[in-house]
Amino acid sequence: MHHTASSSRRRRFTPDIRKAALLLVLLAFAANAVLAAAPPCRPCAGIRVASPAAAAAVPLGGEPRLGRDAALWVAWPEDLGAAIAAAPADATTPAAASAAVRQTGAIPWHVVRLRAPQPIQQNLTALQTELEALARLARDAGPGIYELGWEPSAGAFDAADFAFLLKRASVAVTGAQTEAEVWIGPLPADSGMLDVLWGEEIAAYVDGVALVPGDGVAAAITRLQELDPGKPVALDSIPLPDPPALALARAAAAAADGVAITLFAAPDAVDRAALEPLLTLAREFHGDLSYDPYTKLEGAQAAWAFVRGEDLGLRIIAESPAGFSQMRYRLTDPHLRDPERVDLATGAAAPAEATTTDLGLELLVPGDPIQVLRVVRASVEELGGREERVDVSDERSMPVEEILRRLQAFDDDQNRKLDHYQAKNIMHIRYQGGPASIEAAYSGDFFWKRGEGYDWVWSEFMVDGVKWRSKRLPELPLIQPEKAAALPLEILFTKEYEYRLRGTATVDGRDTWVVDFKPIAATPGRNLYQGTVWVDRELYSRVRTRAIQLGLEGDVLSNEETSFYTPIDASGQPAPWSRQSFVLPLRVVKQQLLSLLNATLPLEVETELSELRIDDPSFDANRQAAWDSDHTMVRDTEQGLRYLRTDEAGDRVVESEMDTDRLFVVGGVFWDESLDYPVPLAGLNYLALDFMHTGNQVNLFAAGPLLTANYAEPRLLGSKWDAGVNLFGFFLDRTDEVFRDGEEAPAEDIESRTASASFFLGHPFAEFGKLDLSYRIARDEYSRADDTADDFVLPQDTTTQSVAAELRYDRAGYRAMVSGSHHMRSDWELWGVPGSSEFDPAQEDYDRWRVSLRKTWWLEKF
Repeated sequence: MHHTASSSRRRRFTPDIRKAALLLVLLAFAANAVLAAAPPCRPCAGIRVASPAAAAAVPLGGEPRLGRDAALWVAWPEDLGAAIAAAPADATTPAAASAAVRQTGAIPWHVVRLRAPQPIQQNLTALQTELEALARLARDAGPGIYELGWEPSAGAFDAADFAFLLKRASVAVTGAQTEAEVWIGPLPADSGMLDVLWGEEIAAYVDGVALVPGDGVAAAITRLQELDPGKPVALDSIPLPDPPALALARAAAAAADGVAITLFAAPDAVDRAALEPLLTLAREFHGDLSYDPYTKLEGAQAAWAFVRGEDLGLRIIAESPAGFSQMRYRLTDPHLRDPERVDLATGAAAPAEATTTDLGLELLVPGDPIQVLRVVRASVEELGGREERVDVSDERSMPVEEILRRLQAFDDDQNRKLDHYQAKNIMHIRYQGGPASIEAAYSGDFFWKRGEGYDWVWSEFMVDGVKWRSKRLPELPLIQPEKAAALPLEILFTKEYEYRLRGTATVDGRDTWVVDFKPIAATPGRNLYQGTVWVDRELYSRVRTRAIQLGLEGDVLSNEETSFYTPIDASGQPAPWSRQSFVLPLRVVKQQLLSLLNATLPLEVETELSELRIDDPSFDANRQAAWDSDHTMVRDTEQGLRYLRTDEAGDRVVESEMDTDRLFVVGGVFWDESLDYPVPLAGLNYLALDFMHTGNQVNLFAAGPLLTANYAEPRLLGSKWDAGVNLFGFFLDRTDEVFRDGEEAPAEDIESRTASASFFLGHPFAEFGKLDLSYRIARDEYSRADDTADDFVLPQDTTTQSVAAELRYDRAGYRAMVSGSHHMRSDWELWGVPGSSEFDPAQEDYDRWRVSLRKTWWLEKF
């Protein structure tokens, strides 16, 4: 028989009939030993006093001391406001009280009541203020237990909202103090409340549960073990009895009922004599002990035996009936020997007067109210059996909920110590349009402040590496995906995501957990993320995240973001991976698919931060100077990226409504070899990506003989289908030239002019794919060119109808496309050189097919 809580155990085989009973003892021990979070003792106890000053004055530092392995807790209530305001040298501060308690060998236990008013959803600012104080408390006070409860200063307590508050508070504590334990309580012994709390998935955020003593404790413990097996329970708190030695019997009885720690309420002026029984309990009952319900001590009013896993020896607490100067006890197991009695005042152990009879081991002890006994169990060799040693590995795979809690704690600590930073930011915008690609870049100073988002200065603009010379930079329409309804990995009021631990991987040189996330359920009109986060297995920081936004509607069909995290110091220089470093996403790569004017536009956006200065004193002055400049600026808002305009008073204000309308004056010369001479063009181009606030797109370009107009509806009737129409006309004759055997044949030249109307219908698929259907009607008119032969027969003017389908997929620089179209001419008669056999009457209708695969690489040095 073995269990998994330690590295080695002995398997014993005894020939005695009591082997079955011993097996039951071992089973009970194993059942208790698997409580991974259980304290290192059984029974365990502590005292609760009224204030930090009383805790610092508890007389535990005398002789005999607690010892390295002994566990005794000192608990006291904390006032978050007072704890933060007190001077560091004051003995009443949490840090001073905790240091004084640890100096004695005891363990600090901070009882914290948060008082943010209800409804908590509308009072997050008040909650955040308390969490800031709580994080500072944990950072200053150091390791220990932090027992968290909620007494709202207004409104009624709600268990579901308490679960949200508790998660936020738990990550605040463990983010500031990684060695802290977070307990919840004291809760009423109410199984229904436990159901609500654990239904909100708080298990990973809670290391233990403190209950108010009462009749329902046993039922609450049973229910808790069903909800969260192995979660330790404390009683907070019961009065310290008189005489104090009876505290051992109370703690032992509670341990037999499944309680891990019993806190006793003590007066502030408690003396050393009253604490000696608890000190003895801590020294004698530490280690891998388990309650043994099968060993009975006859003659005692009540007794509790605890078996030690190392050697199966016993520690017994016995309560004697009153009125006897001596007591005679009997242990009916004949394999027990060498009993010792522990003096509760001194902690010293001495042999007890004992006799072994046919009925068992009989002991004669003084009639004190409480006895603590040590008893040795005969070895296997003495019983004529054999002993086998079994080595057991205790490694386990960490639950994904625990990984997330530690990640959230790391993030919380990072967010609290990072108030603001300044950097240089460059954003590369890469457009892949057919065989040609264009790269533009905006760069400038970047200012981020906690709670305010970021402001970004556009001081430079480049196109394909060529710097824009004008001081006024072009302001592009800010086409961006909708804000996600809820972000993954955050603590939310509602459960939006499910998480799965896929395994481990080495990413950017770090050993990481690989955690996948996706929405629990897709909800129309509500976009969320699906992706992966790589979590450092040592720090529990993010190393990389990749997320695809689901449920997008409108201009942005697809959006995938990959963030690369780097540790830096306060001056922005590379730093080791540690909690002292700032781990920030210095590089973010986005891949987007846009629906723009009936065309599908693949776009890559890459942003890089450099020259960071964290919490620099010149931050405010530098940001003000940027606001006062004439540079274009944008700000991150709840509605997305918005331009920062300068108002009449000279102040920067956020553009209240994003203006996507642009009117351009165009002019120039158009010429190609199909024209007899260069054609001067002058006109206007009007672009609106939210035409009359309908969400529809319009583009009108009119310049001399050239006219093109587009109208697109990205959300047809509120669906994911998009639709649109395109009108095109070029009202000058263009010459179609013919070459035969590499030589121009001017006698066959034809001049033509064309106009068309196209209708589009499209639907996205697989996040980065798109199906486009179209119908086009075009009118072509033909005339003779200057050198056309007199006998050359012109084609008839004709109207051509065509239907087409195109399937494409764009991702990671790859572009795959398959298209097909069917064309039908209204007129198709003999034309061309008389007597030629090239004309085919069957070509009145014809098909076109196209398949392409492209890959674009962006060279880092260009």
